[in-house]
Amino acid sequence: MDTHLTIDVRLQDCPADLSPDLKSKAEQRFLRELLKSFSDEKALQQAYKLFSDASEGGVLTKTEEKVATTWTKAFDKARQAGFRDIAVDEAYFDVRVTN
Repeated sequence: MDTHLTIDVRLQDCPADLSPDLKSKAEQRFLRELLKSFSDEKALQQAYKLFSDASEGGVLTKTEEKVATTWTKAFDKARQAGFRDIAVDEAYFDVRVTN
């Protein structure tokens, strides 16, 4: 059975005067950059899961730590891409990965 990965990206705590178009474009840039950081959806999902597990106090092997770190690096690159062309102080990207 083939499952499709769903990645929900939402720009949160952005100024009320930020146009919906700019917000949408920022979310799209974020997602595009995030996807470029992984070879496929399975690699992205695995990195996200391991990062989430570690964030919640899970114990990871050294190999799993390396995979979880790829999520952190990919997220940072995606965040930079997402915030390009917009100036926001307290905003952040909320990402949910499900299948």
